[in-house]
Amino acid sequence: MKTLILTSLLLASPLASANPLLGSWEFVEGKYAVDGGFVTAKAPELTSIKLITANHFNYITQKNGEFHYAGGGKYTLKNQQFVETFAYGNIPSLLGKTMAFDYKIEGNLWHHSLTENGKLVEAEVWRKID
Repeated sequence: MKTLILTSLLLASPLASANPLLGSWEFVEGKYAVDGGFVTAKAPELTSIKLITANHFNYITQKNGEFHYAGGGKYTLKNQQFVETFAYGNIPSLLGKTMAFDYKIEGNLWHHSLTENGKLVEAEVWRKID
């Protein structure tokens, strides 16, 4: 009985529903669809930091030590998806776009992938640093 009560209290607590993505993340690797296949990217050639707050995300990325891109906006978590809507950044085609990434957390790694029309568009791995 005590176990049942304790379990019920834990499930109802804010800790149980805490957002596992809050904090700072560094890019580990990614796979991206291009015409005819995929390209991959890995740190340290591509470095990126992504910050996740309660409602917003932003990131800045360098490629081989040079500025590559940056952006951000609002997001929601819904049904194991990280749904982001770009509000600002230096890639015009992303502005105003909403994308729903499936995600999972394994230890300190955040895996997310974007599928459109049944095809993988992007898959990335990020490591929690804060």
